[in-house]
Amino acid sequence: MKKKTLVVFIGIMLLTWYSLYGGLCGGTYAAETTDNKSQLTVPWDEFKRLLRLDEDKDEIILSWEIFQKLLAQTGTETTPKYTLKEGNVVLTRAEFKRLVDQMKPPARPTVSPPPFDYLITKVIYTGKMSKNNTAFTGTFTVHVLKKDDYLKVPLLHQSVALEDVQVGGKPALVVSEGGYHNVVLSKPGEYVVQAAFSQKSSIEKGPHRIDLSIQRTPITLLRLEMPLKNIEVEIPQAQQVLTSEKGGTTFVSATVAPGNTISVQWREKVSVAKKIPPKLYSEIYHLVSIEEDALKVTSDINYTILHSEVNSVRVAIPDDVTVLRVSGEGVGEWQEVEQQGQRLLLIPFTYGKKGGVTVSVASEKPLSDNGLPNAFEGIRVLDTVRETGFVGIELNTSAEVKVTEKEGLEEVAVQKLPPALFNKSVKPLIFGFKYLKHPYNIVLDVQKHEKIAVPIAAIDSASVVTLFTEDGKVVHRLVYHIRNSSKQFLEIQLPQEADVWSVTVGNEPVESSINAEGKFLVPLIRSRSVDNRLNTFPVEVIYCLVEGRFGSFGLRESQLPVVDLLISQLMWSVYLPNDYSFIYFSSTLEKEEIIRGLNILAGAQRQYDEKAMDEVLESKKEVSDQMREESLKKVYKGNDYRSKFRNVPMQQEQLSSQVDAEIGFSGRLVDLAQQVAPTGAPRSAGGTGILPIQIQVPTGGQVYRFAKTIIKPEDPLVFTVTYTQSWLAKLIKWLIFLLIIWILYVKRATVGKAWRWSQGKVNVMTTWYRKHEKTIEQAAQSRITPFALFGLFIVFLFISKMLTLLTLFLFLVSVGYQISHYRKRRPRTQSRSKKRTKGRRTAK
Repeated sequence: MKKKTLVVFIGIMLLTWYSLYGGLCGGTYAAETTDNKSQLTVPWDEFKRLLRLDEDKDEIILSWEIFQKLLAQTGTETTPKYTLKEGNVVLTRAEFKRLVDQMKPPARPTVSPPPFDYLITKVIYTGKMSKNNTAFTGTFTVHVLKKDDYLKVPLLHQSVALEDVQVGGKPALVVSEGGYHNVVLSKPGEYVVQAAFSQKSSIEKGPHRIDLSIQRTPITLLRLEMPLKNIEVEIPQAQQVLTSEKGGTTFVSATVAPGNTISVQWREKVSVAKKIPPKLYSEIYHLVSIEEDALKVTSDINYTILHSEVNSVRVAIPDDVTVLRVSGEGVGEWQEVEQQGQRLLLIPFTYGKKGGVTVSVASEKPLSDNGLPNAFEGIRVLDTVRETGFVGIELNTSAEVKVTEKEGLEEVAVQKLPPALFNKSVKPLIFGFKYLKHPYNIVLDVQKHEKIAVPIAAIDSASVVTLFTEDGKVVHRLVYHIRNSSKQFLEIQLPQEADVWSVTVGNEPVESSINAEGKFLVPLIRSRSVDNRLNTFPVEVIYCLVEGRFGSFGLRESQLPVVDLLISQLMWSVYLPNDYSFIYFSSTLEKEEIIRGLNILAGAQRQYDEKAMDEVLESKKEVSDQMREESLKKVYKGNDYRSKFRNVPMQQEQLSSQVDAEIGFSGRLVDLAQQVAPTGAPRSAGGTGILPIQIQVPTGGQVYRFAKTIIKPEDPLVFTVTYTQSWLAKLIKWLIFLLIIWILYVKRATVGKAWRWSQGKVNVMTTWYRKHEKTIEQAAQSRITPFALFGLFIVFLFISKMLTLLTLFLFLVSVGYQISHYRKRRPRTQSRSKKRTKGRRTAK
């Protein structure tokens, strides 16, 4: 009974503490919350006393929910030892006390500093003008936000004459620094600061204006009394200006936009004279664009309107011209009317126009279908004193244009046309004209020619990797890097028995289809344009063919599918089984150097080690070029991993990209093997672009490469290889070796004769050398010999390559001999010279 009472008591106290723990601090007090509920805050030591934690009790029983809250309040990850009893947590007194001691009291809420030290939210400038100056009183509403500090609040610029400053009706502390008069404030709160100052002005002398430097504030109001009458007041910075006149004094009230100055200007009112009729002058810039089926004209009419405002203008348009649109600032709803047998265009303005006004009229005129010349007359502006203009003609088609007639125009260089007209054309202007008055006429002869279709898409580069397995599977991975402007599908002529595993466009799976002709259709995206050039995007197709197994020897052929786009450059890598020797390759593509010709005895092999490649991929670190080359030498065993092509120029970057494609081929097949069919799709449904089953394909073998540039759709891409098993190739080599030995044995008499004949020739050459040895030594020692050989080298350079090389060899030998002979002869010459010098001294 005693134990149950203790459990109930502890549970009630803990629940009470958790409902109130947010206000823990140093003492016991009641705090009113924002929701009008009072909370009792208990000190931590008092809370432990209430729970009697300092007394000796055998065990503490808590509910699981309270136990979890206690753990959360401690902020530790270590859970004390406990036992469960009837769904409750049982702790020893020591563990419970240790848990409670680790509880953290809630942190006090932090108060963020104010965003500003002070704010000036409103200023009212009240002024009264006298004969030579204007007395102002500025009423500033200042909010001080910073606590426990003195602030200098700038009020007025130092250029004004300050008379008095008061805060709340009492004199204030003022300091002048930083180019401003500053008031000193010390406590947070709202202040009303009044500053009396004067500004120099003159009623009688000009200029009639007051320039006041002010502080930028959200609300700025101006009240000004001016001892003048019958005046007009302008304040450029004000959004609203109200004036009233009373007793010979003008009262001005203005609402000023935020800024640093206020300029008040005034002048005497001018009596309104009799309204003068407006005068209109116009200059028109005609841009004539020759399109496929029409002349499209943009006419910018630049009006100069004098004296009075006009509410509309009129333009006469030819009968065969269609007006498309009329635009301009303040242009209303335009309409076409016919007056006195003439088509007119009425252009209203939404408000009266005066000064410079521009109206743009877009129109078009169909081109003649029968090849007759096309006349351009242009629109004519009515109700103007004078109309002048310029005409620029641009060609937006492949037609040929000639000016057969012109009347009332002067031809000018297109560079001398007004910049507004010259820069408006998209294509270069081909003709330019100037006219001074109507009427004028241009006759254009537009000759259309047959167009030549250009590709709307092309394959910038293609990378193909093909894997042959010993049991007859052939896996092709085709990657085309395409530039596409508007082509919808890429058409690929796949074999009928091809099993498509994956199709991606821009690294995203797509749904492909087959048309009525049996061609495989891959939907394309549009290339992105960067710096006026279309970028490429990859199209990847992976498919599999099943052919016969590799036998002991035979032929194996592979052909790439035909695509309907021009391919700029293609590289094809082929994986072939390791246990075979590939004797001869024939192909419509360029073969790399190591597989040119027969490979019966050479045994050219480049083997791909998949395990070594896995080690390289596991590192996944950026390495230097030298480290990359060392890694690739481990991956590609045998011949150099780099390829050399005799007739196809391949950059090192392209070869490296193909090596990366070979390495990525293995990883791509692993990715396909790990893909899973979409949820809800039947396992038999082969969603295009997704492999619904797992396939494991080994990617080891011998790797050989082919290349070709500028491939048309009709060009076949085929290679054929003659192969044998490795043991059979070795057997053939031994048989050839034994055959040579047997032939030498059978023909030993003939071989003996040949040996004796060659020995006799050597003896003859030896005898000839001994006979002419002195002559040869003299020629070799002669200093003229190197020059003679060099001259022969120059002569033979244009005659025979073999003689050129032979002469070069003899020349180098002669030069080396001369240098060696000079070094041997030099000590003797020095010794003789010393003896001669010594003999002369003795004679003296």
